[in-house]
Amino acid sequence: MLHFIPNLMRIPDWLHRTPRARSVLYHKHFERVLGTVLELQIRASSLEVARKAETALLAEIDRLECVFSRFMPDSQLGRWQGNEGEQNVSLELGELLRNALHWMDFTRGAFNPASDALGQVWKAAERLGVAPSSEQLTSVLESLKSPLYCVSKDARTATRLSDVPLNFNAIAKGWIADLACSAAFALEGVTKVMVNLGCDLRHQGDSGLEVAIAHPFSSVDNAPPITRVRIQNQAVATSGGSRQGFQVGAEWFSHVLDPRTGLPAHSVASASVLADECSVADVLATAFSVLEPLESLELADSLARVGCLLVSSEGTVYSNAFWKSAMSDEQ
Repeated sequence: MLHFIPNLMRIPDWLHRTPRARSVLYHKHFERVLGTVLELQIRASSLEVARKAETALLAEIDRLECVFSRFMPDSQLGRWQGNEGEQNVSLELGELLRNALHWMDFTRGAFNPASDALGQVWKAAERLGVAPSSEQLTSVLESLKSPLYCVSKDARTATRLSDVPLNFNAIAKGWIADLACSAAFALEGVTKVMVNLGCDLRHQGDSGLEVAIAHPFSSVDNAPPITRVRIQNQAVATSGGSRQGFQVGAEWFSHVLDPRTGLPAHSVASASVLADECSVADVLATAFSVLEPLESLELADSLARVGCLLVSSEGTVYSNAFWKSAMSDEQ
């Protein structure tokens, strides 16, 4: 659901050698990784080291897909969802489930892993050409208000409390970007890694990176960005509903649904979040696409080292002090 891919300082898809640093900058682009696009940059002491880092990064993505994927019935998440009662879970899955509960509470319900149930209602409405009735939405909303699951204190067991299907993509993809980036950066000889996994961007390294945020109302990929931020050992995620949605009869609705009302969110066209971890930026960008801009600014300011840039449906731009402090000096 993240559509406004940050346009990085463009580097051709071949290897660059930097004589001063005696290192190589390796750049690669992949399609259909976790159902999206993966772009990576690796600076390393040699081409061999860069390729080893790439292998480690891709292996970590594959490993975590087997933990968090909702599309693989045999993933850890899939097996947990398919069974009742208290179940043993890996520490990684347990921590993800526990973090999701935290963000549901922190965002005042704007993030809800059960919101896919609302999406099914709107997809049916699209097929029929008739907007959902209040009764249809109320029925689903009641199921979303009930406790979904609980996690033990040590995050080693978790219990489903509802049969509503759950989708953790809004936090899991950022989490995967974090861990995949770290797996590559851990190799000796690697000095910089950038992972851009479908608009979830994570950077680690000894030099910063400039990230350009695309304008949500632009129809071309090479249009001037709305702004640029300079990051180092940080993450940026962007979400919004201006380009995808539901065509119900003659009306078009954003695909970003408010889990509290069941209705398409309409206040924000694009939400970008800057944070130290991509999992945090990812889930907040999703929630900030639902909340009113001033409420999102308040929540961002309540957290350390979190910035946000919001573009309203009318084109008004909002940002907090931490975001402004990271903006490129060239602007």
